[in-house]
Amino acid sequence: MNIDNTQNAYIDTNTLIFAKSVIYTLEDMLGIPFVLNKTSFRETVFSSPFDMVAYIHFTGAIQGDYLLGLDEVLAAKLTEVYEEGISKNVLIEMRDDYGGFIKELLNIAVGLSIPELEHNFGDLTHASGIVIYGELDLPDVTSGNVLIESDLGKILCGFSLNLAQVKIGRTLEKILRALEKITDDAKTARKTVKTVLRLFNSASIAVSPEGKILSGCSHSPASIVGLDPEKDIVGMDLTTLLNLNTSDSHKLNHVLQYIQKIDSFSLKEIPIPEETQFTNKQGKVFKLDWIPVIDDENKRLEKLLVIMENLSETCLDQ
Repeated sequence: MNIDNTQNAYIDTNTLIFAKSVIYTLEDMLGIPFVLNKTSFRETVFSSPFDMVAYIHFTGAIQGDYLLGLDEVLAAKLTEVYEEGISKNVLIEMRDDYGGFIKELLNIAVGLSIPELEHNFGDLTHASGIVIYGELDLPDVTSGNVLIESDLGKILCGFSLNLAQVKIGRTLEKILRALEKITDDAKTARKTVKTVLRLFNSASIAVSPEGKILSGCSHSPASIVGLDPEKDIVGMDLTTLLNLNTSDSHKLNHVLQYIQKIDSFSLKEIPIPEETQFTNKQGKVFKLDWIPVIDDENKRLEKLLVIMENLSETCLDQ
């Protein structure tokens, strides 16, 4: 197993979990819908183009950070203290208001996201969110970074993970292979029922260009498609996991085969469907959302991140 690829796949999926937590928390708290910008996903050292950064550092068997980057103006708009033409000095005087809100947003989103880490790596210590105005100097550690957007503006969501304190080898492989197990950690009970149910009704997986599922799966993707939640799906073909009908499976295989033949391409040239609803042979209904991860240097596809949303209960209710 390639440890670097496995760790990166794990970073990718947890970045998506965090970004989705931020989206759901914003909608619960403010009723403002944000959406994931799939083409913005990058694996790189966290660097924000915005003038405000909030982060929570966690330590334990592993260590890392959950990070948010946004403009102060957007933070002020979210808390409804912003007025057109407001001066910079007046905006600064309001930092306690919108800075406090961003801390609370981050605290809740991390509270929803971090049980996945604690379930597999043990208890982690983290303090409340910290807000920095200006540049933030972070260690040279790879993180997953993705933008979420609304009519009001953009927020950069980042997740970095340093496994230096974990023994690499069988121990790490065992931990990473257990990541698809869903956790019902009691900490999530403190959050709103609506947010928790929506969050745990989805899963994230990383898929190689050859269509093989990489380590780093989260939130039991097997159960969404009607398989045993404990089933080890790492190395399985994506089409086998999804168990689609012949026509849909053929279309997906065609896309994967096409990708493997291309020497280089841009994001716009990838023939990946947008959000698509499927019903598989088990009768499970789910939506797939695709995020291609491109190597900027050689313009080749490194992997596909697939967000799976369980729609079976929704369809039954209807």
